[in-house]
Amino acid sequence: MSGRYEGDWVDGKYDGYGVETWARGSRYRGQYRQGLRNGFGVYRFYTGDVYAGEWANGQSHGCGVHTCDDGSRYVGEFKWGVKHGLGHYHFRNGDTYAGEYFADKMHGFGVYRFANGHRYEGAWHEGRRQGLGMYTFRNGETQSGHWQNGIMNVPSTQNNTYPVSPVAVYHSKVLNAVQEARRAAEKAYDVAKVDERVNRSVAAANRAANAARVAAVKAVQKQIHPRTTSDEIPIPIVQDWHISQQLAA
Repeated sequence: MSGRYEGDWVDGKYDGYGVETWARGSRYRGQYRQGLRNGFGVYRFYTGDVYAGEWANGQSHGCGVHTCDDGSRYVGEFKWGVKHGLGHYHFRNGDTYAGEYFADKMHGFGVYRFANGHRYEGAWHEGRRQGLGMYTFRNGETQSGHWQNGIMNVPSTQNNTYPVSPVAVYHSKVLNAVQEARRAAEKAYDVAKVDERVNRSVAAANRAANAARVAAVKAVQKQIHPRTTSDEIPIPIVQDWHISQQLAA
């Protein structure tokens, strides 16, 4: 549903920089293309959540930061409106996850660190520990093997020649899965590949939001003074400090 729009138009469609607000309180400020959010922008949801980053065809797509009202935050890649690719998530309870996402869920390989000091490194499937992985307790003890629906159902053995059980998983295979999880986590935190791009996206989103504010004010001025042709009216640009501080936290 379209909201109230003020900003640039091309051929009767939102195009360029603009501000769109909805009755329930949501607001988007940033770039548009052919009537859709496209490029960089900042979207404030009426729920209190904020997304800043890249957009394509009206949806979050590319790199960005989604900060939730409850204090949790995701930094990383999006695909058509959902978390997809590499990213790291900070949960409200202090837990963190870094690794691969698929269709908005932890999926692939990743590292989950609990606030109490425990951690899991290994494979994930649709948000649950599934496949080969290792769980390390805060006292240093480990539990490794094959996981199913979040529970380890087949333990591993460190003896690759004489396993203690015919169904035991070779420990070397578990270690390979752990290494994959660690690599995925490193990529998710890799400044050169993810975080730096996200920071650029957020900075561009804030610039787009300020440009959108200018475009919106100009649009209103044209309505009030239709005969005015000069564009040299000073318009203050206000940096969205709240978003910047929230994203920098």
